[in-house]
Amino acid sequence: MATTGTKRFIWGFLLVWIILMAIFTFTDLQVSQMLYNEEHSKFGWFFEVYGEHPAFIVLFASGNILFSTVREAQWVKKMLVRLVAGMFILMGGFSMFFMALNRGFELAGGGVMLISLASAVLLAVILQWMLKQVSVEKLSAYNRAAWAGIVIVFAEIMVVNVLKIFWGRMRFRNMEGDYSQFTRWFLPQGIQENGVTAEAHKSFPSGHSANGWTMMVWMLFMPFVNKWRSIMLVVAMAWGLCTSTSRVIMGDHFATDVLSGAFITITSMLLICKLMKVDVYLAMQTNASISLKDKNTPYFR
Repeated sequence: MATTGTKRFIWGFLLVWIILMAIFTFTDLQVSQMLYNEEHSKFGWFFEVYGEHPAFIVLFASGNILFSTVREAQWVKKMLVRLVAGMFILMGGFSMFFMALNRGFELAGGGVMLISLASAVLLAVILQWMLKQVSVEKLSAYNRAAWAGIVIVFAEIMVVNVLKIFWGRMRFRNMEGDYSQFTRWFLPQGIQENGVTAEAHKSFPSGHSANGWTMMVWMLFMPFVNKWRSIMLVVAMAWGLCTSTSRVIMGDHFATDVLSGAFITITSMLLICKLMKVDVYLAMQTNASISLKDKNTPYFR
């Protein structure tokens, strides 16, 4: 059963999303015309480069938690878990560094990929050393959150990219001057010429927005005190809103595109947390630490 805090979060999110979606459904084009500033917006550029990082940080952090947790396990389990966790560590770490170098400094090629991979490995080694100072018992309390985080990221990425292909909505910055190619978000245009590579027709939904809003998953890794999860929620909402707004400024997406990206991520998070029995907000409201030995805490259900 969802806690009171989780229920409030769900209903608050749905109410705000429905209201905004109703408004922007009829003002999409006007909002983009008003905000578009691709050439001169440093704000837009920053979040174009770093807006998606929260999703790959989730993969990197989750992989490291799982990798370290099995250090005292039997060798078969240790090998299997570390093989899978290592894949997520490399995938998340490589993506973080490569996107920063490629988008931020326009660097590309095999050398940049090698530097990104080496940086990910080095950072993982440092993090593993730090996690080794934490007891396995304490670290294991976050195992379920780590698995949930990985599933959430893969779910939202898959849903967003499949919808992009079949929706075929043209991006604002790729339209002609009279905007005759503009279409409403609820009118799918189907697979366009060049299929999966037709980037100009991948406006709906926004991948940047979906990945940016995965910062909300970080709530699951906060200490077992609800006030820290509320603080993380505020930070995540600020990052998600900034990333979403930047996509409209850069002309890559319309307001309804970024709202839909946010909806996919947050809905995926709520559903997967429900299935994997990881509470967004804990049932016990207290400022004191909750004993990790108590098997009645939500993470052990």
